[in-house]
Amino acid sequence: MQPQFPLQILSKKFIKPATPTPQNSKLKISSLDQYELPIYVPYLFCYPLNDKTKNSERSKQLQTSLSQILTLFYPLAGRYIEDKLLIDCNDYGVEYVEAEIASHIAPILEKFFDSKHVHHLIPHQYESPTSPLVAVQCNMFECGGIAVGLCISHRIVDGFVYSKFIDAWSTSCKLGFDKVENKPSFDLGFLLPAREAMPEIKHVFPNLPDLKIASAKFVFDNLSISNLRSMLDKGDSSSRVKLVAALIWKALIRTAETKHGKLRPSVMTLLINMRGRTTKALPISEDSCGNFTRPVMVKFKPEKKRNKVEFHDLVSLIFYAIANAVKDSAKPQNGDEIFLMVDRAWSEAAEECNREEVESYFFTSTCRMPFYPDFGWGKPVRVIRVQSFPEEIILLMDTKDGDGVEAWISLDENDMPIFQQDPDIVAFTSQVEQLDDDHSILLRSRC
Repeated sequence: MQPQFPLQILSKKFIKPATPTPQNSKLKISSLDQYELPIYVPYLFCYPLNDKTKNSERSKQLQTSLSQILTLFYPLAGRYIEDKLLIDCNDYGVEYVEAEIASHIAPILEKFFDSKHVHHLIPHQYESPTSPLVAVQCNMFECGGIAVGLCISHRIVDGFVYSKFIDAWSTSCKLGFDKVENKPSFDLGFLLPAREAMPEIKHVFPNLPDLKIASAKFVFDNLSISNLRSMLDKGDSSSRVKLVAALIWKALIRTAETKHGKLRPSVMTLLINMRGRTTKALPISEDSCGNFTRPVMVKFKPEKKRNKVEFHDLVSLIFYAIANAVKDSAKPQNGDEIFLMVDRAWSEAAEECNREEVESYFFTSTCRMPFYPDFGWGKPVRVIRVQSFPEEIILLMDTKDGDGVEAWISLDENDMPIFQQDPDIVAFTSQVEQLDDDHSILLRSRC
């Protein structure tokens, strides 16, 4: 696919830690790292013109601070050795690409673009013995705007660690390395040792090779979330993520009802962070780097006596499912028990999600995580999670002001128009941006 913007690669290099890592340093991955797919997670952080600093200088600042941060996140400068289940912390470095874009950044800042439009602004990687675990592409636009593409291997990084890395990097760039308070630890491989025999990995995504995806962004502002909360009983303190997830799930259930002519059972699967929720026998710190999440399955079953879906019921289902998962996370006494708990949760979710009469949806959230990094030029105007392969998924993230929720939703292209017209989506979203077949943008304000 040809890039939408004229792009020229100016340079490629490897950024190494400012202080060398001791020779022969190895880091064993954990059993939960083994469970992850060999993919990279791509984000694009978009900044407008900065009158005080030229793009070439901004790129130098990024490189210097990245080198400093890699002294803390030193395994990310190494290479993954699959047959030994370890990271060789050899300081081979993080790939850094400088690219020049002969156009204005305004279209990206003003409108929603899916992977088809910004795919070339991301330094895509594929897991191999020589692949870096992190890759950065600094896209410098002729107008003075800049877009930083970042890919990190999911092999040893989940969303929580991804945000910690971005936050530490931006703090070092803006304020100096001595101001970085985040001191990551890499003890998960010791507490949850890798397993010689892994069970078959279960997937909650149905195998639909011919699936055609439509993507849209729905924004729930602070007023919308307050109105959602007012629909619940007084004293209900459900978080904005639970409220938004419940409303989206309700609209998805009704979309399936419209499509099939009847209300069908539905399952949503979402991820929770287990850090700080384990026993004293298994002290996983908030700073532990690696994959340490577990799935939570939430089931909706239509009732014959009441053949409809209620918002407050879905909020309660989500609340109690998460509460029970958090309680379960505190039971394991060792790494093997943690792994078996997570494996069992994935297996149960996969079994339920792959039933023919069940509609299933996968939710993930980065809310309350620092995904708007300020490198010294202000927060990005737009943060884009670039979809690397076709899948139905709902990604929730903070709005720039931190008070609202952006919902990035990818669905079967036949389902998206029905979902978009759902009365709750119309009533509670302050903005919808969707790509039509010609890749133009449709905007709708609150009705």
